[in-house]
Amino acid sequence: MRKHLHLLTALILSAALILAALPTFAADSGADPLTLAELRAWLDSLQALAAESELYDDPQDPENRTEDGYAFVYDFGTLYYDRPELTGESVLRAAVVYDAEVEGPRGTNTVMTLGDLLASFYSENPQLTGTREKALIYWGRNLPEGSWWAAAGRDGQWVNTVQYAVHERLGDGRYTDAGLLFTLQQNTVVAIRAYGLDKVMTEEEVRAEEEELSALTAADDYALVPTLGDGSAAPFSAEDLYFLGLDFLTCTPEEATDVLGSPDADDEQNGLRVLSWTDCDLVFLPDARGGWQLTLVNIIGDDAEGPRCLRAGDPLSLTYQRFRFDAAPETNEWIIYGEEGSGSWGVGEFADDASATLRYGCTLDDGTQVVLMLSYEMLELSEITVYRVH
Repeated sequence: MRKHLHLLTALILSAALILAALPTFAADSGADPLTLAELRAWLDSLQALAAESELYDDPQDPENRTEDGYAFVYDFGTLYYDRPELTGESVLRAAVVYDAEVEGPRGTNTVMTLGDLLASFYSENPQLTGTREKALIYWGRNLPEGSWWAAAGRDGQWVNTVQYAVHERLGDGRYTDAGLLFTLQQNTVVAIRAYGLDKVMTEEEVRAEEEELSALTAADDYALVPTLGDGSAAPFSAEDLYFLGLDFLTCTPEEATDVLGSPDADDEQNGLRVLSWTDCDLVFLPDARGGWQLTLVNIIGDDAEGPRCLRAGDPLSLTYQRFRFDAAPETNEWIIYGEEGSGSWGVGEFADDASATLRYGCTLDDGTQVVLMLSYEMLELSEITVYRVH
């Protein structure tokens, strides 16, 4: 998995360039928050569609009874009722849609991007500033009338869910516990789910939930990195050299250990010091003061994020748009921007086996070149390497 590490180390020692190469988010929305009336209107349309569609399963089958209710499966999705037959007394408890041709509220669908989804509803946080796991999109506090909020669940830059919750007062101190849950893969919607259609909450439960939301409003240590399809993202620069919780330009072995924990291996060979963890290797050279200078970082695990929060598993189509590009690739060898080896630049290559490499370089104030190399297999990012050119 660390196929480039020995090659890159040798090239550092020989003071040569490494040979390899290749080749939106919504602003604050003027749309309104999701309402209960809007949710119910959409569900009415789904039930009308179901009445005209073929039922693919037998709701009477015990295997079709789920936590949401009895499953009625159609070609566009599944409706869940409180009983295995449809009568005037049947209560719809949940629904899920997978068919891209069946619209959700606000014209949403199961092929739209995260950016388009966020633009479809009100947003106070278009860059999803929050924690690495969650970000609050909006929060409308108006108890005792109700509470409305939206939040994104994510694993770093990979947003997995966007939830729009509706707590509207029903009377007798009760509130709805309904909403929409959008499931995403590679920041694209793949399912739209209505939930909690027969559930209620007390005012005390709503207030307890608001206490949890209040803590999230103060979180600001993580945000989406803009991915711009028009090439207008910033070029690679020294500002991108803080990642893994470390400053590439000043990091020492002691600082790396403080942030990343004790390494699995700490070896000195051929004048180099190599610290290794499960997801990454850090290579140090002796500096003029008798210490160690970080000269190479190699990231291979999909839990670790490199510059601009790139990580293994990101598709090529997404990642190259996080940096400037002057033109789309037209040949296997691609000048992304600039002139290689001078100032700030980017170059890339595609191979016939669906592998690819992107390299970005920047020149520091002291004239040192730092290069970011992104290696892809089957057009998915597999390895991230940052190194100095000595």
